[in-house]
Amino acid sequence: MAVLAQEPYIETEIELARLAAIVASSNDAIVSKNLNGIINSWNAAAERIFGYKAEEIIGRSITTIIPQELQSEEVEIIGKIRRGERVEHFDTVRVRKDGRRIHVSITVSPLRNSRGEIVGASKIARDITERKREEELKEVLVNELNHRTKNLLATVQAIASQTFDALPNADNQLTLFRQRIGALIVSQDLLTRNGWRGAPLNTMLEAVLGPFRGDAARIEMAQGPQLELTLRQTNALAMALHELATNAAKYGALSGTGGSVRVSWAVMGDQVELRWEENGGPAVTIPKREGFGTHMIRNALRHELNADVVLDYASHGLRFAARFPLAATSGETAV
Repeated sequence: MAVLAQEPYIETEIELARLAAIVASSNDAIVSKNLNGIINSWNAAAERIFGYKAEEIIGRSITTIIPQELQSEEVEIIGKIRRGERVEHFDTVRVRKDGRRIHVSITVSPLRNSRGEIVGASKIARDITERKREEELKEVLVNELNHRTKNLLATVQAIASQTFDALPNADNQLTLFRQRIGALIVSQDLLTRNGWRGAPLNTMLEAVLGPFRGDAARIEMAQGPQLELTLRQTNALAMALHELATNAAKYGALSGTGGSVRVSWAVMGDQVELRWEENGGPAVTIPKREGFGTHMIRNALRHELNADVVLDYASHGLRFAARFPLAATSGETAV
């Protein structure tokens, strides 16, 4: 019977030993503190990350490793712990013993005693300094790419201006060309802000259609689901929508007073459908020949997005719809 009575204690000791081994061998700093912020435990990874040995730091305040201007973070963290809340993956900055600042991602959880009372907190900290450096370098490179791309497009515009100037009656064509280059620049800026990973669909619509929304009520953007476009989708749809808006401003619903455009999108199974509907403009007639804009709207989307494209020259207003695979809206990045 004595042996049986000891079994729960033996199991508890085994479990405690297992947890101690996990803490000791972890690559993340694992630290415990009381509700006054006094450090009670400090594992080997904490020694490596912060530079303090356990015997140097245990008994001292956790604020020892917090920069002066970030001391208020500890007050907020302890407040959440007292309420029984966790702090999940909070990215911040801490100070090593040698004074060097490091970026860390921390998770803090309440510690309870046998009666369930909160008596302290357990903190897990991961050094993300190298990751932050890589992100900063990527941002520098992306900004440099954007700068060079803009310079290249500006050069293209200058060459085009000189070329068109030599042609008779080319002012209108030059204006259209410049507007298309401008749409490309808007797309490039949007991609740069998103790290060249693509862009949210609604953000792309706002950026491209903004210049045409002198009276915002004339272009209604219906609220659809949140969708992240890929790099290719962002570029292709931005150019197509620019052509639609330009056409509407010159010949369609936005060319006079009283006309309006409605832009909407929806997810249908594994497809995304984007719609452009004009109303209240001049009567629409089918063009005798397909211009560059129509070619871009129809064929570029088919080629770039594998999209099914419909252009309907209804008499009461142009209708456009593009349906493309939903699966393509994730996983693509710039190369």
